[in-house]
Amino acid sequence: MRNHTRARQALTIISTITALASATYIGSGVGFMWAPWAYSAAWLLLVSSLAYTLPQIDTVIALATTIARHIIHAARHAHDWLAALADRRHTPARVVRSRDS
Repeated sequence: MRNHTRARQALTIISTITALASATYIGSGVGFMWAPWAYSAAWLLLVSSLAYTLPQIDTVIALATTIARHIIHAARHAHDWLAALADRRHTPARVVRSRDS
């Protein structure tokens, strides 16, 4: 990422989520029948969000890559932890016999 501040990254994330949400609402097609004003607002949100997001596509790609790396790292960590837990469960246990019997 090219020297983008946290505030700019946060605005880019919010703008991207807004663009996806408004595109989903518009894509569903039934919004115009229920509330024409909301449909118009969704179009305005989509256009304004894309106007902010598209020039910063490098930030969007970098953030998506970083999130994917963190998810993959967490999945590997969980897999290793569960494998270690399973190995520990299946180790032969020592049986201690008392001398009283």
